[in-house]
Amino acid sequence: MMATLSGVAALLIASFAYRPQQFPGFKTEKLELDSTILDITTIAKNLNVPWEMVWGPDNMIWFTDHDGKVSRLNPKTGQTTELLQIKDYYRKRLGLMSMVLHPDWKTNPHVFINYTHIQPDSVIVSKLVRYTYNGKALIEPVLLKQIPGYLGHNGSRLVISKDRKLLWATGDLKQKETIHNPAFTNGKVLRLNLDGTIPADNPHPGSPAWAMGFRVPQGLTYTKNGNLFIAEHGDATDDEVNLVAKGGDYGWPNLAGFSDMPEEKKHSETRETIFPVKAWTPTIAPAGMDFYDGNIPEWKNALLLSTLKGQSLRVLKLDAKQEKILSEDIIFSQKFGRLRDVCGSPAGDIYISTSNRDWNPPANFPVTTDDRIIRISKSGVIPKNRRMVKTAKQADKQSTASLFANFCESCHKADGRGVPGSFPSLVTSSRLSGENTVLIPFLLKGSQSASGEGMPGFGFLTDEQLSDIVFYARSKFSSNTNVVSAREIGAIRAKN
Repeated sequence: MMATLSGVAALLIASFAYRPQQFPGFKTEKLELDSTILDITTIAKNLNVPWEMVWGPDNMIWFTDHDGKVSRLNPKTGQTTELLQIKDYYRKRLGLMSMVLHPDWKTNPHVFINYTHIQPDSVIVSKLVRYTYNGKALIEPVLLKQIPGYLGHNGSRLVISKDRKLLWATGDLKQKETIHNPAFTNGKVLRLNLDGTIPADNPHPGSPAWAMGFRVPQGLTYTKNGNLFIAEHGDATDDEVNLVAKGGDYGWPNLAGFSDMPEEKKHSETRETIFPVKAWTPTIAPAGMDFYDGNIPEWKNALLLSTLKGQSLRVLKLDAKQEKILSEDIIFSQKFGRLRDVCGSPAGDIYISTSNRDWNPPANFPVTTDDRIIRISKSGVIPKNRRMVKTAKQADKQSTASLFANFCESCHKADGRGVPGSFPSLVTSSRLSGENTVLIPFLLKGSQSASGEGMPGFGFLTDEQLSDIVFYARSKFSSNTNVVSAREIGAIRAKN
């Protein structure tokens, strides 16, 4: 599924003009939308994977980083103040993740934090802890809930609803058999009272499960009218944004996207499943998400979604009821690297954080200033006689290189050497250099892994696309340069 860009947005991706310095120690870039001029300014640098940003009641940005630290950033001066250093976090791919502040701050200066921890028996857990802010630091930790965790696939995001319930998005932990069981916490949106107890009106008595059937959600936000949206990583296909409903079943692992495969259609005929409001194939790895209703008219009434693999900010315009996504614009593609979170201020400014010092950095990153928090603010209006008319961008047939980039590169990397301990090297792969009768069934069906990441199946790709990917990978990374034809792949597919 290809995104539709405005003519202006397509130009923005490639061109930025520097303007005089407007922020201590940094330069401000100018960005033009259809009618609005924006300033783009780095306000904090040399950070360590800032995962969560929230706008505080003190008009400061509160943020977490992977190494167990909670800090407060003055968006006017760039000054950062440390509030907490968690001692028992466990960082191996993850660490300290999500955070949300109590909305009744004057009477309840509480901060809710989620992080991974490894126990003496080497079991990984995910902790939900409440801290109290004393004006200088976060103190008095109270463990509200502890659930199973994993090296990856934990999720997660936290939000608080208008009725003062805590919503917690959790990943599937690569344990697919328990995702649809309300007795387990993985692959769900959990709903808790602010003291960690289970609300009496949850759909499954005695269970925190509010909705289920999610893979790796990292975005969770309420719209102005109270609709709850979640963004999650797909597998090889179908990253999703979903509208969360009480008791809703969102299909994973039996369903990815819009039920367009034979086995998915069979499943959705026998079980009521909610389909996404938006899905992406090739995948983009959605991360943090925020609802925007500020002073940038092109982005008003939109979900702002940061992406990791996509290395971009997605502007997802909503309908009047804030139930459907009407359009998508792609901003900053590959300019700042992986984007982990997005946060809006009451004044209409937007803040994005990079994630280039995490376990899976993209090509050409991190740069010397990573990781960063970057401000996007309205600075002017384009005169009507200078505005450009929107045009649709047509999708071209994907080249072999782009097929590899879309479906393989985020794991195996552009040089084919993968990520040690997580994604295997193609340069040393016996499957890639071996017989087609071994390689092709593996590509079609994939495999699971007890440690690290599994290999998703690519049976959804056409025979021609698989042939192109194998040709590209072998020609780049293997001494076996034998071509496998689309016809041969079709014959192997029929047997398997």
